[in-house]
Amino acid sequence: MIHWWQGYVVVQIRGERLERLINRMMNKRLSAWNLRRISVEKARVSITVRDFFKLRTLLKETGCRVHIEDKKGLPFLFKRIKRRKGFYFGAAGFLAVLYICSSLIWSVEIDGVRLPEDEAKVRDTLAKLGVEPWSFKFRAEDPETIKREVAEAFPHVTWVGFEYKGTKARLKVVEKTLPELPEQTGPRHLVAKKKAIIYDLFVEQGRPMVKPNEYVKPGDVLVSGIIGAEDEERQELVSAKGKVLGEVWYETEFSVPLTRQQSVLTGEEKKEYYVHLGPFDLQVWGFGQVPFDHYIVREKEYTFSVKNWTFPVSWQSKRLEETRQEKRSLTAEEATRLGTELSRRRLLRHLDRDAEIKDEKILKKKEENGKVYMKMHYTVIEEIASEQFIFQQGD
Repeated sequence: MIHWWQGYVVVQIRGERLERLINRMMNKRLSAWNLRRISVEKARVSITVRDFFKLRTLLKETGCRVHIEDKKGLPFLFKRIKRRKGFYFGAAGFLAVLYICSSLIWSVEIDGVRLPEDEAKVRDTLAKLGVEPWSFKFRAEDPETIKREVAEAFPHVTWVGFEYKGTKARLKVVEKTLPELPEQTGPRHLVAKKKAIIYDLFVEQGRPMVKPNEYVKPGDVLVSGIIGAEDEERQELVSAKGKVLGEVWYETEFSVPLTRQQSVLTGEEKKEYYVHLGPFDLQVWGFGQVPFDHYIVREKEYTFSVKNWTFPVSWQSKRLEETRQEKRSLTAEEATRLGTELSRRRLLRHLDRDAEIKDEKILKKKEENGKVYMKMHYTVIEEIASEQFIFQQGD
């Protein structure tokens, strides 16, 4: 290590009296090491810069010659830096800019705030604490102080979290949620909203008027909001509550062409590479227009981080793969399977989330004019009850 600070050279010595030269170097106590014999008249040795100049007199005595193979150590490093100072100053400047950019807050992300006016107030509070775009992180309050100040400024918040994710400041809050008060409703029936066979019913309040396996049509009372027989002196009017499931029938008609257009990859592609610095994108490779009319894009982004610190610079690659439209012929069986699946999906989009298809079957199928025409029948279990207000005398 001391030799590196002082500087040393690796030299090759040639001559017939090589052994005498080595002995003379030892007698003079020159600082040399790593002596290696290459051949009878050649050797390689490392020697300090100071003693290298003392070697000249010994070379004249023995008639040997020396050739410098490498220069190592701090003095030579300074000389190289001096010769290429533009490059090193540029590298140092880049690192300085990178450090400054990573010390800036580029954006502030707020999660958990429902109302826009509350979010604006939170941003104002964060700005007073030094957390806002284009401000330095070291000038902002520490995360614990930020969390405490936000919690004190908004009493309806139960929890506050704050962290830096690279150049992004992220604040997450959890607002208090009050239990919903039960909706006050007037007396009403539950009536059928479509034709169905009663599958099952669960009555919370009111008087059930139907039983499973009974047929009902729209408007039939399923759960009455009138408790008590008509001949009784006192009848109680309530808001009927419950769930009534019914078997409902649906029919759909559709056609599937036996020849379909589909996109396939040709194998041709174009690659593009970008460097992201905060909100800025710099393309570094893959210039020029895309040579394809139809293509898909596959993207990958690579970020650089050390522990919890993420550099504001990321690398993105884009692969643009050419596609072409190709005709594909379907058999009648394939068209039937495809049409059945599409019909099922289309029906489910129009049903409630809790609805369930109990049974399905093909009523009619024919192949004509390059298409398969089909008619499907579905049996669906779904909620069939809707509310109907009970009018009283004087209403």
